[in-house]
Amino acid sequence: MASCTEGNRPAYNRSDLSLTWKANLVKRLKTVVTRAVGIARKMPAAVRVACAKTDKKRWLRVSKEIPHWDERNAIIGTLVPEDVSVVDLGAGAQTLRRHLKRSCTYQPCDIIQSSKDVIYCDFNRKRYPVLPRKYDYVVCSGVFEYIRDPSHFISQIHSYGDVIIFTYNPYRPGASKIERLACGWLNHLTERQMGELFTKQRLVWQVLHRKTTTKDVDELIYELRPIQPRLNQRFRDANE
Repeated sequence: MASCTEGNRPAYNRSDLSLTWKANLVKRLKTVVTRAVGIARKMPAAVRVACAKTDKKRWLRVSKEIPHWDERNAIIGTLVPEDVSVVDLGAGAQTLRRHLKRSCTYQPCDIIQSSKDVIYCDFNRKRYPVLPRKYDYVVCSGVFEYIRDPSHFISQIHSYGDVIIFTYNPYRPGASKIERLACGWLNHLTERQMGELFTKQRLVWQVLHRKTTTKDVDELIYELRPIQPRLNQRFRDANE
């Protein structure tokens, strides 16, 4: 049986190891510097977003074009059954309408009145839509990231319907909040904090769809429902 001895151990060149270590260090430094420069470039936009109330110019653009994120609305359309009423909060270009089944009724709400049937709302100014009825489904697609007061928003909208289809890109610890602000995103809740928020508002929730968009972002589609009376009693008992 062969044995490992000093004579047959591989020889290591300290010079080569030193060069490899230096190359890795330089590569890491370049990555850090590149990201720092990128964040610095986004800083002015992040400051503007942090100081502004509602970016009406952004939502005016969104209301006039099919957004590149319309795949999300297509997925939501498959989650909504036939013969139900739907209110779309932050409807934008109203592309959700065409993804719903034909037997569904659709009510758009937005800060931009892109059509006569749009009901006005401006969530960051606490101007919530006055709806003529309660709906079967409430859809919040690509809205929650832009809300300054997430808890108040949830407390208001869960009375609009029986089921809420809700999307969000949760914050990952260690990710850049400046980059999120530069995108216009005003809150930075982790996935765990989202669950805690829903529970506090006495909502039963589940993730229906998860899409990884970048190494720092997962886009989630939630389904939210009010806790039923029997579950509500258990909730109270557990907290007494």
